[in-house]
Amino acid sequence: MRLLAAAIFCLPFLSQAAFPTLHLKPVVLSQIHSPTTITHAGDGSGRLFVCDQPGLIHVIDGGMLLPTPFLDLTSTGLGVIFAATTGYSERGLLGLAFHPDFATGSAPGEGKFYVYYSAPPQTNQNPSTPQDNVSVIAEFTVSTFNPNLANPASERILLTFGQPQGNHNGGQLEFGPDGMLYIGTGDGGSSNDNNEGHTGGTSTSPRPANNLGNSQDRTNLLGKILRIDPLGSNGPGAQFGIPNDNPFVGVGGGVREEIYAFGLRNPWRFSFDDGPGGTSRLFCADVGQGRVEEVDLITSGGNFGWRRFEGTFDLFPSTPNPSGITPTGPIAQYAHPGQGTSTGLPELGYSITGGFVYRGATIPALQGKYVFADYGKIESPGSGRIMGLEETSPGSGSFTLAQALPILGGNPINAHILSLGRDESGNLYIGTKSSSGVLQLDGTTNLPAGAIYRLDASTSTGSTTVIPIKDTSIFSEDSTKSNAKGNLFAGRIQNGSGWIRRALMAFNVTGLPATAQAVTASLRINVNLVAQLTDPGPTFSELHRLTEDWGEGTSEGIGLGADATTNDATWSHRLWPSTTWGTAGGSFDPSISASVNLHNPTFYTYSSPKMVSDIQGWLTSPTSNFGWILIGDEFTDASAKKIDSRESSGSVRPQLTINYGIPKAPLPFETFLTTHFPAALVGQFIDPSGDDDGDNIPLQVEHAYGFSPSVLNAASATGFSTAIASGGGGTTKLTLTFRRMPTATDVTYNLQISGNLTSWTTVATSTAGATATGANGGTVISDGAIVGQSPARLVTVEVTLPSGTAAQFVRLETVRSL
Repeated sequence: MRLLAAAIFCLPFLSQAAFPTLHLKPVVLSQIHSPTTITHAGDGSGRLFVCDQPGLIHVIDGGMLLPTPFLDLTSTGLGVIFAATTGYSERGLLGLAFHPDFATGSAPGEGKFYVYYSAPPQTNQNPSTPQDNVSVIAEFTVSTFNPNLANPASERILLTFGQPQGNHNGGQLEFGPDGMLYIGTGDGGSSNDNNEGHTGGTSTSPRPANNLGNSQDRTNLLGKILRIDPLGSNGPGAQFGIPNDNPFVGVGGGVREEIYAFGLRNPWRFSFDDGPGGTSRLFCADVGQGRVEEVDLITSGGNFGWRRFEGTFDLFPSTPNPSGITPTGPIAQYAHPGQGTSTGLPELGYSITGGFVYRGATIPALQGKYVFADYGKIESPGSGRIMGLEETSPGSGSFTLAQALPILGGNPINAHILSLGRDESGNLYIGTKSSSGVLQLDGTTNLPAGAIYRLDASTSTGSTTVIPIKDTSIFSEDSTKSNAKGNLFAGRIQNGSGWIRRALMAFNVTGLPATAQAVTASLRINVNLVAQLTDPGPTFSELHRLTEDWGEGTSEGIGLGADATTNDATWSHRLWPSTTWGTAGGSFDPSISASVNLHNPTFYTYSSPKMVSDIQGWLTSPTSNFGWILIGDEFTDASAKKIDSRESSGSVRPQLTINYGIPKAPLPFETFLTTHFPAALVGQFIDPSGDDDGDNIPLQVEHAYGFSPSVLNAASATGFSTAIASGGGGTTKLTLTFRRMPTATDVTYNLQISGNLTSWTTVATSTAGATATGANGGTVISDGAIVGQSPARLVTVEVTLPSGTAAQFVRLETVRSL
């Protein structure tokens, strides 16, 4: 019997108040194809490094994607297995990790980093079984001359192993707190860990029910977490070391000593809880077969059950267990759509994407919680879901599952989620893709479909409930009938005629704050009457977003409607009698915004991410707000329902409740770039030290001064000046001035002096728009408004130099926060 490592609890996010409302802040859009890894170098630079699946490693520095890749693997070493596929694939550049001593001078790991990528089949890899590709773990070294470039000629291959099929390649690389390199490998692909190239499996059907599979076979490296010392030499081929405390060192019988844990199907992202206050535990997301996705806490020597177990479910009871190690169960699991009844689990997604325990400082309410995601259905890019785990008490090993974190704009989000990442400060990032194919472009922009977002907290949250500003019913049998002031009807009536009713309703959402973004939305209606003679039981009803405006006149009838009045909506007309629908019966988006089965008289609630998306569209473009059409069962007689309308009294009227949040405002420099470079993509590189207008003022300083980067500014306009006077007693009084903008709250101004152009001393500072203060002998004499140039200010600083001081150089340093 499989042992559970911890109790598992599942909670919808609305009851999981411990998770704050979050915002996906765009970092880089439309410039990356498929972001598989987002990480940092641990060198204090603040840079992010992103693996793009086709074979490039990109650098994001200062919030912008550098134009030259850090490393191009499409033509280096063994080469990435594909370079131009637009179809779905799990091969390519999959992992990246920097050595913990990457920035430590003269250390063995200085300047070294490691990649995991797919290479074409090799004749020396498992020659007895077919190969789709070969997984390569290789070491590279950063360029001696440019920290934003790697040396492509420095590749040293540590480890390779063949993959019998193209899927389930794993690909995660991560250094643990122990300084060792951990590697995640999939089971080799196909399904059920039971095909040619899988221990005991065959390519012909029926396949054996009692095969061992690669994941349980400790004589190969597939379906495992490996642990190696990349700078050691006692491993096979002497290109890496095997730590002597690995769990299977010395076991013999062909057991691979690199193995740290086994019984995994396709570990798609694992991470250590190694931030400030972390537990050092290893969280791993293991992609399921067809029913269940799971999160595991990986332990040394642990058996995590595959191929016998999928989650806690005994999939193949006849699978052998030659290791004798009892499988360990997941700390959380959820079902695929359609599998909730058989598993008793919430139906949340199709393919898990592992994440991180948050240990940053900017979102205190997220501290210590594990954030992860689901990729979504391959055919449906808009189905990626962000979830979370919260430990019930520190160290308990029991977790509650938050099924959908509250995300501005709705969750699931409108993209696939390929990866989560973390920067050196502990901030979390989400790598998404709006298409399924590796090089498949976005269908709207025709640009690369990948995106990088940072997970930020919203500045505030709120909720509002509104009733319709207009609602009515339309009748299929008579295009002159409407019911503007009466009840709403939806469905097919019971007289055998096939007559259909549809309900229209619209809501005014302009009362929300201007920058609000919806988080959740729910529409409550009250059914007050059903068929009395022939009750068909529960019947479906759907909301669809209307795509044309329509009217509500003064007609008032019962179930058969009343004669339309001016500007009433009818089956044929959206504004009676002059303007027709583009499509009779109402013009609407064919995709379902939400659905509910209606039956006996009571309240029913529609709620879905698509409703949030609809509302967000109305907030962004109020002129597109035409409301929803409610379409009932139009195939079953007596399915029509009578529903209270806005003219009803009290709480039975339709009510739309919107929970929303306010995202953080863009940083001033981001607004500066948007204003002056409106055609630039989000995160597109614009050189902060560039000088497009030729006035010798770099772009970032133009922002700090409040200048336009396209206007030639005179040197005198900068306010930067120096004056020298005798200070008495042989001293020299140095008077310095500089211009600053209080609105540039993302800039720190450091006024500095130096006697040698090498060592600089800060004598005055202004941070985040605050009044300047002196430092190191500098005294701020004034910090006042510049007449006629509000809100710009001129700062005057005095420094007294001792007798005999050499000539001084002066500079103004501007440091931009991100």
